[in-house]
Amino acid sequence: MANASVKEIVEKLGGLDNIAAAAHCATRLRVTTKDKTKVDFDGLKKLNGVMGVVDGATQTQIVIGADVADVYREFCDYTGVSEEEEVYDAKALKEDLKGKKGAGLTLFFETVARIFNPIVPALAGCGFLSAIIMVAMAFGASMQSETFATFVAISMAVFTFIPFLLASSTAKVFKMNEYVALTICAAMMASKWSGLIADGVNYYHFLGIPFRVVNYSSSVLPIVFAVIVASYIEKGLNKLVKGPLKIIIVPAFTILFGTMITFWTVGPITYAIGQALANGMNWLFEHGGPIAGLVYGGIYSSMVVLGIHHGMVPVLTQMIANQGFNFVSPTSGSANIGQAGAAFGVWLKTKNAQKKANAASACIAACVGITEPVIYGVTVPSGKPFFFAAIGGAVGGFIAGLLRLKAYAMGGPSFLNFGMFLGGENAVTNCLLVMVCFAIAFVVAAALTYFFWNPEEAE
Repeated sequence: MANASVKEIVEKLGGLDNIAAAAHCATRLRVTTKDKTKVDFDGLKKLNGVMGVVDGATQTQIVIGADVADVYREFCDYTGVSEEEEVYDAKALKEDLKGKKGAGLTLFFETVARIFNPIVPALAGCGFLSAIIMVAMAFGASMQSETFATFVAISMAVFTFIPFLLASSTAKVFKMNEYVALTICAAMMASKWSGLIADGVNYYHFLGIPFRVVNYSSSVLPIVFAVIVASYIEKGLNKLVKGPLKIIIVPAFTILFGTMITFWTVGPITYAIGQALANGMNWLFEHGGPIAGLVYGGIYSSMVVLGIHHGMVPVLTQMIANQGFNFVSPTSGSANIGQAGAAFGVWLKTKNAQKKANAASACIAACVGITEPVIYGVTVPSGKPFFFAAIGGAVGGFIAGLLRLKAYAMGGPSFLNFGMFLGGENAVTNCLLVMVCFAIAFVVAAALTYFFWNPEEAE
């Protein structure tokens, strides 16, 4: 690490013997410790290069920033933990949360984060490629070009086959055989079903029981719940079946029972729920656009702090799959850029050289879509700037909702990722207006911070 060493981080986490497992997301090193009482949270926060620390339900989350992947590899080498083999014990988490306020929601969002965090880099990467495609199309690129058509196919891969990614990550969270989970996903996405849909067949039968034929390509919730159901089937069979045939019987009947239960019930129900969530979010922005934008833009940064913003990933993915756009990203982008504006205000106002440097780098990171460094490293520690950023996000979100602005690709909404807003009949206008909303959010947050924040309050 350029600043604090991995050795120093481990010491503050209670030493090598206290490290159980580790993983990472876009900006955070997520460490599961054996005994949380041994973690020196104040000491971690004071280390150079550590932008913030979040005490999660089962993890200590250390905000590193863009270098987190390098830090993670070094951390794994130093501690000896296996990369990506993170320990997640839902039963232990339930016991830990028992009797605590909001335990159910904490458990839900913790589980959602564990499922979606591993696939975020793939979503963000293909989202950025999709944004580039939007820019290219605005300048006349055509699918007649084999090169461009290939580029489009590559960029859409993660969205078309996202059930496979989710099958893998969900299997790890619920501790079932990953390859059995992937096989169930393959059965759900077999070409047989798309062929039937193309022929106008809506229902098919197994053992005389009808089930709705659904195209699960690009869907989110069906495979997650299919794997959850299959994980319990697998656990039950493992207890029931003994002897040498176990290695054959357990996976065979897990695949069979898991897939058929999904076809009969879980798949169609969760597919309908996913559609309803996406349609519901559309309805909110179509009928209450400015108010929806105001509220969502104002609270989005708080959702990031609480970690519940991950819950929006399946909804946004489903919205893009359903209609090719969403109304939400221009609003959440306004919240992100509001945080950048507050950091700029801190940079202008503070006399502390270290804080000035942190604010400058965090402002740049937020402008390109990475907000955790600015939230945990600048605005939250500074107090009022975090709320000024929320006001900026609310103002930008209000305008975005009023104008019904759209995003046409997944990704981190930011100035850098402007291509995701190019689409539809008025592609350039839509994109320019989104950038205007971002600029307004930035200016409002920066001005409020500069005029109404006293640096001495945060000293």
